[in-house]
Amino acid sequence: MMENQHLLRASEMPVALLAAQPTRLEIQNILCATDFSECSRNAFRYALRLSRYFQAQLFLQHTVSLSAAAFMEGGNGQAMRQALEAARQDARRKMRSFITDGGATPSEVTMVLNDGDIREQLLQSISKEKIDLVIIGTHGRKGVNRLLLGSVAEHVIHESIAPVLVVSQPVADFGPAEFGRPVELRTILLSTDFSPNAGRALTYALRWASEWGGKVILFHAVEKVPSEMKDIVDLFPEYNPYFEKQVAESWGRIRQLVPNELKQRCEVVYEIRHGNPKEEILKVAGEKHADMIVMGARGLGRSAIAWGSTVSGVVRDGRFPVLAIRHLVE
Repeated sequence: MMENQHLLRASEMPVALLAAQPTRLEIQNILCATDFSECSRNAFRYALRLSRYFQAQLFLQHTVSLSAAAFMEGGNGQAMRQALEAARQDARRKMRSFITDGGATPSEVTMVLNDGDIREQLLQSISKEKIDLVIIGTHGRKGVNRLLLGSVAEHVIHESIAPVLVVSQPVADFGPAEFGRPVELRTILLSTDFSPNAGRALTYALRWASEWGGKVILFHAVEKVPSEMKDIVDLFPEYNPYFEKQVAESWGRIRQLVPNELKQRCEVVYEIRHGNPKEEILKVAGEKHADMIVMGARGLGRSAIAWGSTVSGVVRDGRFPVLAIRHLVE
């Protein structure tokens, strides 16, 4: 664990303090959720590398489903308790193997084994252990509704005070032969909608890029146009006065997001595109070879369709790690 008492925790760093702080980003506690699938192995490798870089405590959590145990034994009380205990023992054995197979030593990882509702158990652990970063592996496009990405990831992304890093595909240099190398995230794409809450995501993007002397690509997609102009705009966007006005305003706003003092710590570039936000975010991420996409996420109480948002679309694509930062004020 880092000894510098002046370090500011990642989950507590407001944008307004960035320019005045000479200290680096601190991540003390990382929580990785697992269902023992291959995608959660990818997430664990990511979590292990980051925990080593930040000298953070790494928690590995698995939650045994009570409903599964009840189903196995037909709801019989004594039989269900026995089935649950057997499931716990099996999970404990799998967790030990999971840790060693993932390249970690037992002393590097704290196992968290519990039972009940997976979503609520994760949120409780985030609060109890003062987690600074949650890492969840997903099944990508094919298995989007399975265990960790379906309702679980939806709930955690939109309710966790800690940022949630969602990983689908294996990261190129995160294989077993690379466990000893430090992680590097040099190109970070931040998608912003200029909302009052977008500053928290900006804070994270700048801090993470500063860690590796990398760059932040500040991105905004101009989408909204008058309905009567939509067909024409789709064909000839360059002739739409509304589009030109929106683009000009967007350029003005995006260039004001980062104080000049912070531009000395990492490279900041700007990108404005026209089109569907999800599609444009993924396109730019591919063109710029982004190591991570950072996005803001609203709480579930804000809207019943929060998971149908741009954030979910980018996460479900699965090609890039996505760091989702929940808006704290709705």
